Amino acid sequence: MKIVKNPDPKAVIKVPPNSRIPIETSDNMFTHHGIVLVTGRRGSGKSIWTTNYLRLLKEENKADRILVISPTIESNKALLDSLDVQPEDVIDPDDPDATVKLKQEIEDERDEYESYLERKKKWKELQKLLKTHSVSIDQIDPYLLLEFADELGQLTPPVAKYKEQMKDGDRPPLLHVFIDDCQSSGLFRDKKFLNAVIRHRHIGGLKAGGAVGCSLFICIQNLKAQQGGCPRAIRNNATQMVIVGKNKDEQELKDIYGSIAGEVEYDQFETAYNYATAEPHSSLVIDFHPKKTHPSRFRKNINEFICM
Repeated sequence: MKIVKNPDPKAVIKVPPNSRIPIETSDNMFTHHGIVLVTGRRGSGKSIWTTNYLRLLKEENKADRILVISPTIESNKALLDSLDVQPEDVIDPDDPDATVKLKQEIEDERDEYESYLERKKKWKELQKLLKTHSVSIDQIDPYLLLEFADELGQLTPPVAKYKEQMKDGDRPPLLHVFIDDCQSSGLFRDKKFLNAVIRHRHIGGLKAGGAVGCSLFICIQNLKAQQGGCPRAIRNNATQMVIVGKNKDEQELKDIYGSIAGEVEYDQFETAYNYATAEPHSSLVIDFHPKKTHPSRFRKNINEFICM
């Protein structure tokens, strides 16, 4: 093979600045936003794994709101109560407008956040005027005063919807979507939903750049099937894959391995899988985008890395 380089210094690929702002999480957690694909047989513990991970995110103030798309919400009510999921945050996957409603919720969060930033800017302007001795209160726009006056006539500063936003430097709201038992629903056949999966971190674009976006946690029973399989748009865009419990279907295991082929040999993958899923409800986690501090992209459950 012969290589001839173009001497023109302009003939290079320039990568634009990344407007994406990753969510800072503790070292055991994934980088978000992402698409976490959780697969396992019925009763394997997919919902348990997902709700536990979301609980950990909430404990470190990285989950302001959790939306749920599921037709079986009542059976998981106890799990969802622990995540403080509100009834109005549950969407029926067979609703033809499910994707539209999901995007609208994210865009409403965006609008509320940008409104808060605008009000905070006005508040700073008001405080500057009030501290200027050359300007009397009669010269200040009364509508500006009324905007921040409470029922007692006291001026109060604007408050973000989620108090954790203010603690983290007025960051955008952190949204996560838990999608469960939807594999055979109309949602997985909805082109709008599959497009939203691909664009998940770009939904709710901000005026200043970037977007509110969301992370998706999608629980499924199998990757491939003649009917009701996992769409390619989801499989190919997964940032993490979680295999919960033992799977007796050898072909299914090979399908999963196909998602990581090239990283390790099949016998190494099989060894890691057998070790990670030896106990009930335990799991093999494959992180396609591990942090630099992670010694491996493979782990058992959340906190045990498997180095090969």
